[in-house]
Amino acid sequence: MKFYEKYPQLKEKGFLAQLLTNTVFSTMSLENQQVSMSRVREIVLSLLKEQELKGGQFFSNQSR
Repeated sequence: MKFYEKYPQLKEKGFLAQLLTNTVFSTMSLENQQVSMSRVREIVLSLLKEQELKGGQFFSNQSR
C-alpha cells in the first residue's frame, strides 16, 4: 500500500496546509521561537503554491 493510498486526505491542499501550519507553529513554540500563526500559514501556503507551479500532480482534483 502506497503512502497516499493509506492517507488520501494528504492530497487535499487545505488539509495539508493546516497540518503543516500547526506542526511548524507548535514545534517553533516549543523551541521558544516567536513567530505568529498567520506568518507560518503564509509561508506554508507559498511553499505549497511553489510546488504546484513546478508541475506534477501533487494534489488531487478536489476543491481547494
